[in-house]
Amino acid sequence: MKFTPIDIQRREFTKAFRGVEESEVRAFLHEISTDWEELLAENQRLKEELLESRERLRQYGEQDRIFRETLLQAQRTREDVLDTANREKEIVLKEAQFKADEIIREAQQHVVEIEVQIRNMKMERLRMLQDLENLLERTRRFVQQEAPDLYAPAPPTLNLEHLDFSHLEDSAKPKLPRS
Repeated sequence: MKFTPIDIQRREFTKAFRGVEESEVRAFLHEISTDWEELLAENQRLKEELLESRERLRQYGEQDRIFRETLLQAQRTREDVLDTANREKEIVLKEAQFKADEIIREAQQHVVEIEVQIRNMKMERLRMLQDLENLLERTRRFVQQEAPDLYAPAPPTLNLEHLDFSHLEDSAKPKLPRS
C-alpha cells in the first residue's frame, strides 16, 4: 500500500488508556511525512532522469546504428569507386597501348613507303643519268659523224682513237655517280 505525505499527516490512531502523547506522535508523523514527501519528489525526479537517460541512450543507439550503416556504406562506396577507377584505368591504358601500337604501325608503314619512294627515286635518278649519258654519247657520235670538221676531236683524242682500252681495269673507266 502506498502512502502519500498527506495520508501520513492525517492518520488517526485510536486512543487507549495510557496512550502516547498525541503532540509527539503528531510531530513525528509530520517529520515522517516531510521526509516521505522529499523521498517521493526525489523518486519522481530520478524516474524522470531515468526516462531521459533511456531516451538519450536510445537516441545514441540510433545514432550509433546510423553511423555504422553510414560507415559501412562509405566503405562500400569507396570500394566501388576504387574498382571503377581501376577498371577505367585499365581501359585507358589498353586504349593508349592500342593507339600507341597503331601509331607505331602507321609510322612503320610510312617509313616503308618513304623507303620505297627513295629507292624508286634513286632508280629513276640512275635511269635518268644513264639516259643522259647515252644521250650525250649519241649526241657526241652524231656531231662527230655529221659535222666532223666543225667539231673535230682534239689532237690528243685523235691519237687515242685507234687504241684499245678494253684491257684496262674497271676502276680507270669513268663511272656513273651512285646514290
